[in-house]
Amino acid sequence: MELRFKLNHFYQGQNSPFLHAADAGYFHDFGIACIFVEGFSSSQVTRALLSGEAEIGFGDVSSVFEQALRTGETEISCLVPIYEHTPCCLGYRSEGRKLMLAEVETGTLCGPNGDTSARLLPLLLKRNGYATDRYTYLGVQPEERDRLVASRSVMAATCFDATLKFAMQMRGHDASDLDFLYFADNGLDIYSGAFVALNAVLEKEPGLAGKLQAIVRRAWHDCLANPELGVAAVIRRSPDMDPAIVRAQLTWIMERQVFPAGPRPMTFDLASARMADTLECAAYSVGDEAKRSPEGLPAETCLN
Repeated sequence: MELRFKLNHFYQGQNSPFLHAADAGYFHDFGIACIFVEGFSSSQVTRALLSGEAEIGFGDVSSVFEQALRTGETEISCLVPIYEHTPCCLGYRSEGRKLMLAEVETGTLCGPNGDTSARLLPLLLKRNGYATDRYTYLGVQPEERDRLVASRSVMAATCFDATLKFAMQMRGHDASDLDFLYFADNGLDIYSGAFVALNAVLEKEPGLAGKLQAIVRRAWHDCLANPELGVAAVIRRSPDMDPAIVRAQLTWIMERQVFPAGPRPMTFDLASARMADTLECAAYSVGDEAKRSPEGLPAETCLN
């Protein structure tokens, strides 16, 4: 079986365990030929799968929920939650002081169009009692986002922390005083990045979902034990990348988002407040466009 895998970004430390899984033969051991497709944002992976660009991917859970609410169909399953602590945040140059959410209400922000954190920001503000329509948002390409943050031309950028921090470094910007206002620390803790797959593909082969889950969990725990496996997998595909930056990015997300408390089963807790927040984010974004009730959606979509 050949499966195209849509990544959340270019070949980088943040997605390197998936690359390691292919290099280690984990897909091959189950009779799967895995072809990677570089991406732009985890929030775009749902669209890529539904458009026929790929069958599996490293995508955003709330985007999967949103699609199901808009269409009334559950076409994608979330198989493995990658992040234990969501990287959704606002990145900013601190100049020695913390950014407060109250300042964001009327600030000027930027970020790539379709950015996950940008989609969730209005709900974060609403939950904290702030207006959701008073800030100014500049939709820009990642290169311009990095320039605007580096030059302090905006208050902050919507982002995933590791994406902004290491993109700025790779583009030669000073990121030494970069800091982050995390959504999870301000009352909106959600499931974000996850390994996802088209249901139409999973249904073709009994047990495929379990095989894919086993591959992904093994690969991430491998790289927790030995990050050099992930670094080597990236450099093999992008030899011009700086191994030190790849290593630093992988270590950053392992310590802060994926395994902040050490090894874990990497399963969804359907009854958790985090799952309820994730579903609320999707329902808030879809609003009156929803063609079905959110009730029962996590159980239909998140497999353990």
